[in-house]
Amino acid sequence: MKSEKGILYVLMASSAVIVLVTVLTLFSGKESGKGKTAAKPSTTVIPTRTVSEKNPAVFAMVCSVDSGEGKLSLRRLDEKEELLLTYETAADIRDKYGSLTYSASLKYGDIVQVEYTRGNELIALKKSAEHWELRGIEDFMISDTMLSVNGVNYRITERTVFYCEGEEISPGEVKSIDRINLCGLESEIFSVCVTRGHGSVRLVNSEAYQGAKVTVGGEVYTLTGEPSYLVPEGECRVTVVGEKDAAQVDLTIARNEQKVIDLYEYGGKPTEYSTVRFHISPFSAVLTIDGEAVDYYEQDLTLAYGEHKITVSLGGYRSYQGLLSLSKAYQSFRIDLIENTQTVTETGKEDGTEAAAGREDGAGDTGDTGETDSSEDPGGQTGNTDDAAGQNPGTETERAVYWISDALVETMGFACDKANDTRITGPAGAEVKIEGISIGTAPVRFGKLLGTYTITIVKDGVATEHVVTVSDDGVSVSFEFED
Repeated sequence: MKSEKGILYVLMASSAVIVLVTVLTLFSGKESGKGKTAAKPSTTVIPTRTVSEKNPAVFAMVCSVDSGEGKLSLRRLDEKEELLLTYETAADIRDKYGSLTYSASLKYGDIVQVEYTRGNELIALKKSAEHWELRGIEDFMISDTMLSVNGVNYRITERTVFYCEGEEISPGEVKSIDRINLCGLESEIFSVCVTRGHGSVRLVNSEAYQGAKVTVGGEVYTLTGEPSYLVPEGECRVTVVGEKDAAQVDLTIARNEQKVIDLYEYGGKPTEYSTVRFHISPFSAVLTIDGEAVDYYEQDLTLAYGEHKITVSLGGYRSYQGLLSLSKAYQSFRIDLIENTQTVTETGKEDGTEAAAGREDGAGDTGDTGETDSSEDPGGQTGNTDDAAGQNPGTETERAVYWISDALVETMGFACDKANDTRITGPAGAEVKIEGISIGTAPVRFGKLLGTYTITIVKDGVATEHVVTVSDDGVSVSFEFED
């Protein structure tokens, strides 16, 4: 009995010791942790900059980006001086809409607003939303102090930078036959980027061709001396037609390259001529060929083989322009002008005339200016027209300009699905250009061009370029661009 009591006392004493130790441990932990909070997972803290460490935000143009080394070269717009900055991988770089982006997205000529430290470390960079951009400009005039686009004048100042393929060029290297992008603020231009430059063609040993007609890239000249002509880079055809001899050369012109054509090599080649008959409606319209008005009514014309630039115009009608390519002994062309006030009916014709202006008559090969008649399409009209019917009076009228599809198929190798349409519905009243060729004002429709091409919209003197890709899916497509 005594042994049992002894064991019980031992157990009770042990329990008391355990409880005491536990209490002392808890009390000691509480005292040692007084004034402290629980540990939290570690996070990366971006240090803030004091006002004394920052430079004021400035606008600058991007010159170069070295993503691997974390270096950024800029040119300040206010002082036109170079600014070299360093940056970390997680730098605060944003597009003009405020979304985070990468340094690799920056390219030469971008206008940005930048904040940086006194030690030239980048704090924040954002592509400017205040500066305007015009892209794909081909129709412009340039002088030492002014650049005009669609009648709107923009100032060239000492701050304006001219560049091509990431390298600065002199203002005199930009010619009106180039393709350019512009960036500026209000009426001042800050950067001019040449996206398609030019080369030149020089004619030598041209004694036998003096006074001949020279066609270079669609432009027509009269040959005197040993001339040089500026031409856009890319494919180029040069045609020289004299009284007895003719020469034609196809060239590929690189940027800033000059090609020399020795006309002595072509001195013995006889001129080939085509007999051409034009059927133009209305018959009182004026036809010019290579800049000269000609009498075409009910008579054949004799024109040399090769390309000829033609225009057909008449007051109250939409003018027609195109390149005529002659390579056969006899060719006949029909051109029907479209009234400015006509509407497209359900039959696809406008008051009895063809909706598609400019085509070669007969069943022969199609010329550059239009379509070929066929038994399947006796009226020359293709595509769907239902959407154009029943429009409210006073609204913008949709125009059918199917000739543009044929011109691009013939001259640039595009594919076309004539069973369907491409429609450009807006902005209403804006000029529409397809691959730089003006086709009138929106809304317009034409045979469905397949592949990737550029649509330029010109509204209120401002041109915007849209690159679209159209697939061969058997249905019509429609585009409506922002005003």
